[in-house]
Amino acid sequence: MTSRFRALLGSALVPVLVLAGGVGASGAHAASAVSGTAVVGLGPWGAPKGLAGVSQVMDLKSSGNGTVAGLFKQGGETVLAVRAAGSGAWQTATVVSAPGAVLQRTDDGALSLVWWADGTLRMSRLAPDGTVFGPAEDIATGVPKAQSVTLVANASGRQALAWMDGERWLTVVERSGPQAAWSEPVRLDRLPEPIVRPDNTYDYRLRDLRLAVATDGALGVIWGGNSYYTGDGVDPDESAYQWYYKYLEKPAGAGAWTTPRDLPQLGGKPGTVTLAAHPQGGFHLLSMDGYARKAAGAADWGPAESVGISGDTTPAELLTAPNGDVTAIGWGGGPTVATRSAATGSWGARLGLGSYVESESLSSGLTPSGALVVTYTQKRFEHSRTVRRDFVTQTVAAGSASKPRTLSTLTDGSTSVGRVAVDDKGRPLAVWTQKAADGSTAAFTATTGTRSLPKWHDYADDTRADILGLSRSDSMNLFTQDTANPLRTFQTRPWADGTKAVPFGDFDGDRCNDLIVRLPGGETRLYTPVCGGLPMPGSPYKRLASDWRKYDTLLASGDQTGDGRPDLLARDAASGDIYLYAHDGKGGFQPRVRIRSGWTGYQRVIGAGDLNGDGIGDVLALDRSGELWRYDGLRTGRLKDRVLVFKDWGGSYEDVIGAGDVNGDGRHDLVSRDSSDRLWLNAGKGTGSFANRVPAAETPTYWKSWESLA
Repeated sequence: MTSRFRALLGSALVPVLVLAGGVGASGAHAASAVSGTAVVGLGPWGAPKGLAGVSQVMDLKSSGNGTVAGLFKQGGETVLAVRAAGSGAWQTATVVSAPGAVLQRTDDGALSLVWWADGTLRMSRLAPDGTVFGPAEDIATGVPKAQSVTLVANASGRQALAWMDGERWLTVVERSGPQAAWSEPVRLDRLPEPIVRPDNTYDYRLRDLRLAVATDGALGVIWGGNSYYTGDGVDPDESAYQWYYKYLEKPAGAGAWTTPRDLPQLGGKPGTVTLAAHPQGGFHLLSMDGYARKAAGAADWGPAESVGISGDTTPAELLTAPNGDVTAIGWGGGPTVATRSAATGSWGARLGLGSYVESESLSSGLTPSGALVVTYTQKRFEHSRTVRRDFVTQTVAAGSASKPRTLSTLTDGSTSVGRVAVDDKGRPLAVWTQKAADGSTAAFTATTGTRSLPKWHDYADDTRADILGLSRSDSMNLFTQDTANPLRTFQTRPWADGTKAVPFGDFDGDRCNDLIVRLPGGETRLYTPVCGGLPMPGSPYKRLASDWRKYDTLLASGDQTGDGRPDLLARDAASGDIYLYAHDGKGGFQPRVRIRSGWTGYQRVIGAGDLNGDGIGDVLALDRSGELWRYDGLRTGRLKDRVLVFKDWGGSYEDVIGAGDVNGDGRHDLVSRDSSDRLWLNAGKGTGSFANRVPAAETPTYWKSWESLA
């Protein structure tokens, strides 16, 4: 270990064990444009690797250059560990002997470890482009106590630090840049004295202290709390429950702070408030479902907008994407995400993530591409009994969320808790511990790998084909082959009855499969959801047609023209003519071309994928006498003459889909559901033909709830 790193906190840190099992840089991928229309999505999660000696993940954060720092428990000690940008391995961890030290990331991309000891506030800083924490420096001396210490800095390096001291004063220090001297502490406000009644005392407790520095250097503080009963069990006096929350600001260039004032946008009973610098200047906040903004130089805050997201045991987060979109991640009956578009100034639909989530476990990281990766601890039940607590991740992007993926092992009696940050490759890096029923603890880390071209019909990001469809209620269903995760069905809602989904392949070049959806009124949309996920109706989409009810069948089999891009086929209900809508390579489709005529005699036309391995999509057609025919695709977008596949087949089937490689042998298969809701598999042979059917694993009771398969 270098002398510079050894001197990190002077005598406060000493070296301990090296953290083993770091993930090497070879698993990274460089984001790049595909077909000129999209950036490759985050890759699927790789296998977890052990992290020796860690028993608890207290915090995990990344700096501006992707250096990741974590506060862990190791060997009974709190340690600071660093995974430097460019190395992919953890440096030797060092003991943090100062109790209550906190790791904070500021808007300039720096990481700082801040602590209070013996009346002195101290800090050690890792620069935005650095890989090693610098020596400790004193911020303020003679501090009787420091509670809720909060450090902020803007992109130009202006810094400020606020805390409540032992006499209940809100105290602030500031400086113009990382090398400047700190100002003398300034006391700005004080929590009220306790409310005394004849039998009881109601003392004020600090609930929130939020500090932010705007891009122009203005400082803002929201702080406060409420009175609570501290008596001996006598019935409390409800009139003594009071809330005290104030907003203070030091405008850019001003020499003094404003007088503390009430902020109605916080609501009557605030709690776990979020305050941050707004990307377009000024500040914004979240409090008890309300979002408000104060523009740079404005005299007052704008009105509160209902978002449906608030803090719970910890504050919500307001994260800014490279395009200026603001994403709120917090609590809305469970972990919930919503994004406010920089272009429109309005909030999109809320995305509810997992259920039965422990609120204090929520962690998130925003990647350079704008994808938000969320982790949390989720309870799992059997017969109404909690059997374990899993460490789960989801990715949110393109107005949609991926299917939850469990990173911890599915061991009954275990509890897994962790955090996530974003590394120097733009990938999420998760670290978690798993405590077994016998009390033993192991730690693990994982990240995402390189994204390959998607498998046909793989929507769960597990390289296996999945089954999509609409339920008989209001959900779009994804049944996955991901047996490593306990929940194999993923749903989004609300979708209207009569909605039809068409698995389409990768339209936008992000190496994830997309969907075409026709609504009951005929409007047809192209959705390009996050990798491994499904859209909601309100997710961003491209309208293909205002009314395509003239087509009784929409289907896709992959690439029909040999250009490497998926194409769309449609059958006219009146004439039976088959039309090709070829991908134009520019984010749309070419004008339709008729490739077959008079297919009214077929009761089903099925997009089967590439059945014979020539790279071109093939089509199956079932006639009214029960004969199944195959039409091999040509690189011209046309179809060869038909070949008989099965005789007297499919009379009892309600659904027949070309489901991709369901059984994992590399060949495209057929999946069918009969009138008794039993599921059948005809395994593909790779030559355009299929083996005899065998039952699928799931029971008819499950599939009865599905209105259609896709």
